[in-house]
Amino acid sequence: MAKTKHTIRIISGTHRSRRLPILAIDGLRPTGDRVRETLFNWLQMKITGKNTLDLCAGSGALGFEAASRGAKRVTMVEKNTNATHQLSKIKESFKFDNVLICNTSAQQFLNRCNEKFDLVFLDPPFAANIIQELTNQVNPMINPGGFIYREAPIDTELQQMDESWDLYRQKSFGQVKIELWQKI
Repeated sequence: MAKTKHTIRIISGTHRSRRLPILAIDGLRPTGDRVRETLFNWLQMKITGKNTLDLCAGSGALGFEAASRGAKRVTMVEKNTNATHQLSKIKESFKFDNVLICNTSAQQFLNRCNEKFDLVFLDPPFAANIIQELTNQVNPMINPGGFIYREAPIDTELQQMDESWDLYRQKSFGQVKIELWQKI
């Protein structure tokens, strides 16, 4: 099992200020507090009761934040076994009954999934260079009015979403850029 290198906090909701231990796993890059705070300010009341998917969950920062803020269900997909075990420990410790954790690759999960989602977090490891592939694959699984969040390195040119999407918000933070799109 990988060692814990630090913690990050859940910003708001039922588990506000609880700390999530972050494992020292190569390529694991949790979404920072400032970025998460901005994202969840954008989403505000659009999380409660929603079916949420956290692809490439990693530390679980986005998914656990959504669970804390009232998401009906949060499905976390992570292929790294050590990270998946850590997510399961956090889920049990925090008593998140609305969280489901899947130990598989994002692509394999999406190939087998028949569910529809209201909110999808798409923040794959930057080095994997799979954000556009996953965007295309998850697109038909998002309900009308639903959202997709994408996070990428500042120098990555993300393709525009098709005409069934509106760019809701976007922002840059240092070496990272984020986008939130809403399905029409």
